[in-house]
Amino acid sequence: MSYSLDVKNELAHNEPAKKCCMLAEIAGFLRAAGSLKLHIGDEFSGKYSIIASTENPAIARHYYKLIKTYFGSNATSGVGSSAIPGKAHEKSHRYYLTISPDQKSMQILRECGMMLIKEGDDYLTDGIYSQIVRTKCCKKSYIRGVFLGCGSVSDPKKGYHLEFVLGSEQLANDLKKLIGSFVDLSANVTVRKEDYIVYMKRANYISDLLGIMGADAAMLEFENVRVGKSVRHETQRILNCDSANVDRTLTASEEQQQWIKTLKDAGVYDNLPAPLKSVAELRLLRPEASLTEIGEALNPPIRKPGVSKRFAKLKELATAVEEESADEE
Repeated sequence: MSYSLDVKNELAHNEPAKKCCMLAEIAGFLRAAGSLKLHIGDEFSGKYSIIASTENPAIARHYYKLIKTYFGSNATSGVGSSAIPGKAHEKSHRYYLTISPDQKSMQILRECGMMLIKEGDDYLTDGIYSQIVRTKCCKKSYIRGVFLGCGSVSDPKKGYHLEFVLGSEQLANDLKKLIGSFVDLSANVTVRKEDYIVYMKRANYISDLLGIMGADAAMLEFENVRVGKSVRHETQRILNCDSANVDRTLTASEEQQQWIKTLKDAGVYDNLPAPLKSVAELRLLRPEASLTEIGEALNPPIRKPGVSKRFAKLKELATAVEEESADEE
C-alpha cells in the first residue's frame, strides 16, 4: 500500500463534526472529482446530473455517506474500470457516485457554489466559492475534499512532493490562494499537458498541510522519516568533514616532515632554536597529530596559532636552504 493511499484512507475516515465543514468538504470533492451531465430530451431536460469518480472505495463510501447526511440525497453508486496510465493492458476499478436532478443535484450545485443565479438565470461557476470557505475550519475541510478528489503525496522515504491535479486554471489559482491563507504555508502552480498542478516540495509545508487536512497519523509518520533523514544527513556531513580534516592533517604532516628532512640534510637541524626543534621532534614522533594535539603535547602547552607560526618558520628556513643549494648548483 502506498503512502498516498494511506493518507487518503485516513482522511476518508475523518468525519466533519460541523455542518459547515461537511458542506465545504463535499464542495471541494465535487469541484475536484466531479463532472456534469446536461439532460436533453428527457424529464430532466435542461438540468444537470453530478457524476463524481474515484479509484478508492473508501473515498466513495465516505462521500456517499456525507452527501446523504448533509443533503438527504441518496446518490447512485456504481463500479467501472479505467486504464492504468503507462500500462495499456491493465485496468483498475473506478467507483462512481451519480446524483440526478430527482436526487437534489441542482440544489447541491447551488449550495456548493458551483451554480449561481444572475439576472434570474442559472450559470455554472469556476474556482472556489468564497462563502463556503469563510472560516478556518471550513478552509481545512475544503482542502481535504480537493485532496481526496485529485491529490497525491510522495512517500517521504523517496522524496518530498504533494500535488493537486486540476482541470481549471481558476481553481488552481484559488486553491493556491486558499493554502496560502494559512500562516507560513504556500504552494506553487504549474501546467502539465492540459492540467493545472498545485504543488509543494518543501518538507515542512507538506507536513503542515497533512496536519491541516486532518491526516495526523500520516503526518507523524512523515515527521519520523524526515527526522531520520536529517539525522543521517548530519551524521554523513560530520563524517565527510572529519575525513576531509584527516586528509588535510596528513597532507600538512607530510610537507612538514619534508621541511625537517631538508634541514637535517643541510646539517642545520641540530642548531635550531629550542621552540622550533620541539615541534619538529613531535611531528616526527606523531605524524598523524593535528596542530592542536602537538600544541597540547608541548611543555608548556601552546595554542594552535603558536604551533602554526613555528612550522611556518621551519618552512621559511627549509625554503632558504633549498634556494641556497640551488644557487650553488
